Amino acid sequence: MGSLEGKVAIVTGCTAASIGRACAMGFAMAGAKVVATGRTVAGGEETEKLIRDAGGDALFVRQDVTVEDDWKRVVQTTIDTYGRIDFLVNNAGEAVVKPIEELTHDDLTFLRLVDLDGPFLGMKYSWPHMVAAGGGVILNMSSIVGQKGMPNGTAYGAIKGAQLGLTRTGALEGAAVNIRVNSVHPGMIWTAGVPDVLGPDAEKMKPKMAAMIPWGEAGESHHVGDPVVYLCSDAAKYITGVEFNIDGGAGAR
Repeated sequence: MGSLEGKVAIVTGCTAASIGRACAMGFAMAGAKVVATGRTVAGGEETEKLIRDAGGDALFVRQDVTVEDDWKRVVQTTIDTYGRIDFLVNNAGEAVVKPIEELTHDDLTFLRLVDLDGPFLGMKYSWPHMVAAGGGVILNMSSIVGQKGMPNGTAYGAIKGAQLGLTRTGALEGAAVNIRVNSVHPGMIWTAGVPDVLGPDAEKMKPKMAAMIPWGEAGESHHVGDPVVYLCSDAAKYITGVEFNIDGGAGAR
């Protein structure tokens, strides 16, 4: 893939043993400087420490991606600390999974704020700095649910589907200024946050869910983190405006 030495990445949602932390670690091990963000200070500081202990360069900045002023502060801190922005991974996200008759308008609003408004604000405030750096890469962390739907995922699928429009339009605008914009679509990735969505019996459900995946097993965070680094490398310089699935074949059904 080549080195990312001298590059700077912002990765949101990095406060747990999750996709965001795996992406941040992957960037750092490829030589990039990383600004890792999230709402939970202890978890974010742990991510920073893990990267530094492994020989990487990282800084944790507390952030709520739904707050515009937080985005301004994260971007300005990145510029003040590292002088540039090359990569943005809009990884922070939430899911609400329940039957449509139980969903509330507040559920939809909550998902929109985190999964759509957050990425929009990140793109908006990072964009001019990427232009100044001669280009960059933006990855919006989506889901296969945004492509094909899922029972009990009405609100989540709707917002993730809207996120695809943000990505595609960003790719068309970015082509003129050397900014690539893609969406990443994980399938069943077993992270620390899975029980929050599936409930306390999540571990008991794991074998049954894994059997439904063509590859036969649930994914791990690094299965997403490694391709994210690839998509930001020069090896992927002709890839923009695509939906990049990482799902063990689930999206082929």
